[in-house]
Amino acid sequence: MTVVDLSHPIVSGMPVYPGDPEVLIAPALTVDADGVAVARLDMGSHTGTHLDAPAHSVVGGRTVDEIPLELLTGAARVLRVGPAPAVAGESITAERLAAAIPDHLPPIVCIATGWDVHFGGDAAHAHPSISLDLARLLWARGARVLGVDCFSPDATEVAGEGVGAGAGMPVHEFWLGNDGVIVENLARLAELPEAVEMSLLPLRVDQADGSPIRAVAFTE
Repeated sequence: MTVVDLSHPIVSGMPVYPGDPEVLIAPALTVDADGVAVARLDMGSHTGTHLDAPAHSVVGGRTVDEIPLELLTGAARVLRVGPAPAVAGESITAERLAAAIPDHLPPIVCIATGWDVHFGGDAAHAHPSISLDLARLLWARGARVLGVDCFSPDATEVAGEGVGAGAGMPVHEFWLGNDGVIVENLARLAELPEAVEMSLLPLRVDQADGSPIRAVAFTE
């Protein structure tokens, strides 16, 4: 069995969603001065590869600690965009996927757009998004955890740049509004087979709206 790390590393100054807290990792204690090394972590709950709980956009929605771990581990389906690569600002529909969507999906479904290669670069905010019709189809066929390899399944709004301007967050509203879970900023999805086992476990933070995760896939 091979374990594939699907997470971006968390480092000081790393890219964050527009308006989110910046990331700072700094020494709080050192071996020389204190006998032990302890780092101070200053970051938002949606840093790097992370999970959105329903409470992220739904008043009274389920929080991270209320999501059963069974939902976040096990069989997953990876749906690739193809045959042409995804382009900036594109809305991905079912017709843009490289293969037909199975009639019955496992709870975890990830869309591999290939946009993870732009993480940290100028093109990151211009990522493709998932159409609401595609999200509804995935939900109807059994998906409850929607993963993407970019900032968001919705277009990212960037002040002054016109990226996603006025688009809102329809996929978030639908998916989280139905008590589903969204995972963002996954990496290396395009390297995985269509059917795979995944673990997408968050920190056990009480009443949190989201959490960084260590996302991994298990392949033969």
